[in-house]
Amino acid sequence: MAFDIIDYVKWLGGFSYKELCFSDLDALVMCQLSYLNFDGVISQSFSHKTKLSEVWAKFKSLPDYEERTHLGAMINTKSVDLLQACALSKRFGSQYVCGYVSKIDLSKEEQFSCMTFYENVLSKNPFVAFRGTDDTLVGWKEDFNLALSSHIPAQVDALDYLKDVARCSRGKIFVGGHSKGGNLAVYAGSFIDKKYRNRIKTVFNFDGPGFEDRVTQTAEYKQVLPKVHSYFPHLSIVGMLFQHPASYSVVESFGQGVMQHDPFSWSVCAQGFVTKEDFDPASKLFEKTFNAWMKELAPERRELFVETLFNVLEATGARTNSDLEKNWFETARKMVHAMAKIDRETSKEVVEIVKLLLKCAKRNIPDTEWFK
Repeated sequence: MAFDIIDYVKWLGGFSYKELCFSDLDALVMCQLSYLNFDGVISQSFSHKTKLSEVWAKFKSLPDYEERTHLGAMINTKSVDLLQACALSKRFGSQYVCGYVSKIDLSKEEQFSCMTFYENVLSKNPFVAFRGTDDTLVGWKEDFNLALSSHIPAQVDALDYLKDVARCSRGKIFVGGHSKGGNLAVYAGSFIDKKYRNRIKTVFNFDGPGFEDRVTQTAEYKQVLPKVHSYFPHLSIVGMLFQHPASYSVVESFGQGVMQHDPFSWSVCAQGFVTKEDFDPASKLFEKTFNAWMKELAPERRELFVETLFNVLEATGARTNSDLEKNWFETARKMVHAMAKIDRETSKEVVEIVKLLLKCAKRNIPDTEWFK
């Protein structure tokens, strides 16, 4: 029988952090909670802290509670059950949260959200949780923009937010995130001001995409690496994008295919994650193929591909992945119509870019275990 992070909360929720030390599973729990919509529930101010048990009481009594339980096509609705389990536990329910930020900026092509946890009301040893990509198309486009720029808007905001936390807190700083949130955590932990960097205790990266050489070759990035704890599911796709830390753990997942990205599919026990020795061959193939493709694509060709792809998606009128799913037949019709309007030169170039991707895949297939 497989167990998930809700089971973990129920098993060990009766122990305080003094009775049982903070673990990587605790970090994942808090990172997953950051996906919930806490607008009007958790204060943006760092000085106004709310107990997590009180957060749940407010959250479940909201007039739009039902709407908030629907988190989109890619975010597991069990996140609400996780919040409830945490609120009813001694370990998490007595924690305080503050500094909730959530914003969408279409002009910047940015989706950004985060919140800060404290063990008690004292502003000491904060845990900063960055939200990963949500259901919005602009959030997904920002992920693709990682291929175009070494500093996307969410990374800049993550760094500014972490500086604010450092200025108004004491003690060690813990920071983490799942998916894009993991990338933001590593970025902010790397480039925070030197006067705060020594306070960074641990950076938790849960299946977050990596970075290009422009980031990984910096002294700041290399200095934070020993503090980074990275976890990837057995069949990781998102975490295989770009270069990830050389030191990591592979987690057993009972999810299917790309849904292994969902932390609720990760196997846990009371002692921690259930791990595997190595990645699934499909992950290895994807990593080699995607990263080889990126290296062979000139920056202007990357930008052309991303802009064309999202122009087609946005032509449907959808703003979220859920919108795309609601009426797939009508969505597909609009996408075909949008593709037909692409000028000949752009269309030809996109076809060549896709051909290069297939060429990279074919070149890497013999290196996978499937063909040994």
